[in-house]
Amino acid sequence: MCHPCATGLRRAGLHPGRVERLAEALPLNQRGQALPVVAAGKYEHELASVLLAYKNHQMVSLGKVLAPVLASALRAGILELANPREQVILVPVPTRRQALARRGYWPVGLLLRRVVAAGSLPANVRVEHLLRYGIGNSWGAAQKGLGRRGRRSVRNTMRVRATPGAKKIFSSGAQVIFVDDVLTTGATLAEAHRCLAGRGLVVCGAVVVASTTAPAGNR
Repeated sequence: MCHPCATGLRRAGLHPGRVERLAEALPLNQRGQALPVVAAGKYEHELASVLLAYKNHQMVSLGKVLAPVLASALRAGILELANPREQVILVPVPTRRQALARRGYWPVGLLLRRVVAAGSLPANVRVEHLLRYGIGNSWGAAQKGLGRRGRRSVRNTMRVRATPGAKKIFSSGAQVIFVDDVLTTGATLAEAHRCLAGRGLVVCGAVVVASTTAPAGNR
């Protein structure tokens, strides 16, 4: 990256903030409030360019400059959305097999791995891969660019992963924060929330690298 772009990227993630008001499909609580989401920055300029190159143009090395941006947002999200003195579990939103086959890697998973390897998270925070797409839904089309009607196809597509420690996690009452790359309508986070809600966990919200407004045709 050139120096101006690197500087712009760092500035884009200096002030993580709440962005749930931008996403119409996020799940609501009993008071009608949307699932809270903290974003590192807006999906525009350097942040959008770098994230797009990292996700869709096999520029995996850009993860080293995106990981600190995500780490900053995660620390802000943990402080704002959860009780930082209690256990917090970060649950990355899964990727479809079609996207994995096309890219050859899982962008969010790789970023989280970098964040953990750098020791950027508090000791009481850990990553657990609790979600997956159902076998029949793993090869669906990506949701980017689809409006509200198109994103209805996301519903009932995710499943809980049957990991050896899943039962212990669900009985622990731990706090959960979802992690994803880009927030648009919030439909994917709503599906992740559907899978884990009511399983003994406290779903606190989500953290994303960038947020954007919902795509055209969402009405």
